[in-house]
Amino acid sequence: MLMLGGGGGIPARLVRTTMPWLVLVPVAFRLAMLVQALWVAGLGSSLLWTFVALHLVPNVVAAVWIFRWSAAGARLVPLVDSVFAVLFVLGAAPFAQDTAITSITWTHLMGTVMVWTLLRGATAGALAVGAAVLTHTLLDPASSLGLLLTLGTALVVSLAVAGLVGASMRFAVGFGEQQGRAAERERHRRDVHDTVLQVMESFAIPAPADELDPAASLDRVRRTARAQAMRIRISLEHESAAGIGLHQRLRLLAAEMAAEGLRVEVVVQDDAAPELSEEASLALHDSAREALRNVVKHSGTRRAVVSIEEIGGGVSLTVRDHGAGFDVGARRRGFGLENSIIARMAEIGGFARIESSPGLGTRVVLLAPSVLSLPVG
Repeated sequence: MLMLGGGGGIPARLVRTTMPWLVLVPVAFRLAMLVQALWVAGLGSSLLWTFVALHLVPNVVAAVWIFRWSAAGARLVPLVDSVFAVLFVLGAAPFAQDTAITSITWTHLMGTVMVWTLLRGATAGALAVGAAVLTHTLLDPASSLGLLLTLGTALVVSLAVAGLVGASMRFAVGFGEQQGRAAERERHRRDVHDTVLQVMESFAIPAPADELDPAASLDRVRRTARAQAMRIRISLEHESAAGIGLHQRLRLLAAEMAAEGLRVEVVVQDDAAPELSEEASLALHDSAREALRNVVKHSGTRRAVVSIEEIGGGVSLTVRDHGAGFDVGARRRGFGLENSIIARMAEIGGFARIESSPGLGTRVVLLAPSVLSLPVG
């Protein structure tokens, strides 16, 4: 088992994903030490270069194996590497007096110890050290102590690397959880604002029909309350709207707004059928809903148009009304504009633009990429 903390707060999937890449640590170590050995030995003989080539084979195979088969290949790497290490040591035994060949052999064994330690843990690494020293003692007893110290160093370094990686993973997981909780809190605040708060505020807006036909006004309030209660219930029960296209979402939104007295016309340019991710489609829908609720509360008009069209690399959605409008530069952005529209679109790599002038209505332009792109930072 990888020595990353024994699963202490680290998801098993993350550990399995990291394990193959750790094989590249001993591969890089072997290659670096090989360069040093060749630097000391100079050009050397053809025999030396034969061992250099044999030394490179398992490292290249291990790297290719990891990149091609990932975690599945990582399980077999220690066994294959050990078999090759034994053959390599036996082949180098007759040339023990050649310091360059001995240096390459020991470097290879250090890499084998690192592979076992990083992929199977400290116990496996210690057993690999013992097996290597025992085998070497039978061939060259005089240098067994030096090899033991060398491989012991490799074991300690491997444990330090595993500990560092484990600590980094714990930090990443903790940071991710913290960011996730913050995002969930923000999503909850946004949902409350976009549903409960907006509906309550719409109830508080006086309308001429309140005096002319109080029964009809009361019926409208009840229908809106029922619709929002059903929406909240669905949300609490985690029923997903996955599989519903953006066009259908917007038509359902138009029906929802009609219950609040706003007539919404949905216009699809050139019968566009954009391919959007679930996240992008939901962001467009929710941002458009917030813009339409602002029409209900502030515009003084009971009509709005929602148009959608495909553009290069994404989808553009526009919410337009010919109501009172406002001075964009002079008015401070509220929670709805800043969080429920602008920030929501930024989260999927899109953007929102609000255009308005007093007496000329308001236009909200939303752009979502066809491929989800998370913002950096």
